Amino acid sequence: MVWTSNEFHLRLALAASIGLAGCSSRTPESAAGAAPARGESTTAPAPGAHAAGTDSMPPAPADPGAAPITGTASDAAPSPDSGYVQYDQSTKAVTFRLVAGPFQFNGYGSGGATLTVPPGTTNVWNFEQGDGTPHSVEVASGNGPIPNSGGDPAIPRAYTNKLEEGLPQGAKDVVRFTAPDSGSYRIICGVPGHALSGMWIWLKVDPAAKAPTFGATPKS
Repeated sequence: MVWTSNEFHLRLALAASIGLAGCSSRTPESAAGAAPARGESTTAPAPGAHAAGTDSMPPAPADPGAAPITGTASDAAPSPDSGYVQYDQSTKAVTFRLVAGPFQFNGYGSGGATLTVPPGTTNVWNFEQGDGTPHSVEVASGNGPIPNSGGDPAIPRAYTNKLEEGLPQGAKDVVRFTAPDSGSYRIICGVPGHALSGMWIWLKVDPAAKAPTFGATPKS
C-alpha cells in the first residue's frame, strides 16, 4: 500500500502517542542510593549487643569497685594484753611489767585488776613511768583504809625509788622482792594523795596458784 505524505505523518504521530502512554504506566523506580528493604535476621545478637529495632540500651555491667566489701569489719573487742606477766617455773621467777598511767597501773585503777603470784616466788617488777605526773610504786597492806602516801611497805624492798616524790615521765625502775606465804596486798602509788585518788590495784599471794596471772579483778 502506498501512503500519501499526510497519511504517513498521521500514523507516525499516533504510534508516538501510544508509546508515551505505555511509559507512563510503569512503576517508578526507587530513589538513587536507597537501600533495599532488609528481611528479619535469624542470627542471635552477640552478648551485650544492642538488639535491632529497640530504643533502650542494654543495662551496663555492674562496676566491681562499687560493690560493698564484706567481711572487713569486726565488732569483736580487742584481746586484753597478756604480756604483762611472765614466769620461769624452773627458777620460780615472776617478771611483771608495771606501767604507770594517768592515776592507773596497766590501765586499771581503784582495785580493778589483780596480780596473783605463787608463794615464795622471786618477783622482778619492771616499772615504767608513762604519765606526765610523777608516780611511784609500793606494796602496801591490803587491810584497812587506803593509805594517803607510801612509806610503810608491807613486804620488804617492795617499792621504787623516790617513793613520795615520784619518778618523772619516762623514768624506769626495778622492784625485787620475795613473795610471802600468802596474803592480799595493795599495789599503790606512794605519791601523797594518788592512791586515795584511785591509783592502786591488788596483789594476791595464793598458795594454790601454780603460775602468776594478771587481769581484771573478779566481781564478788
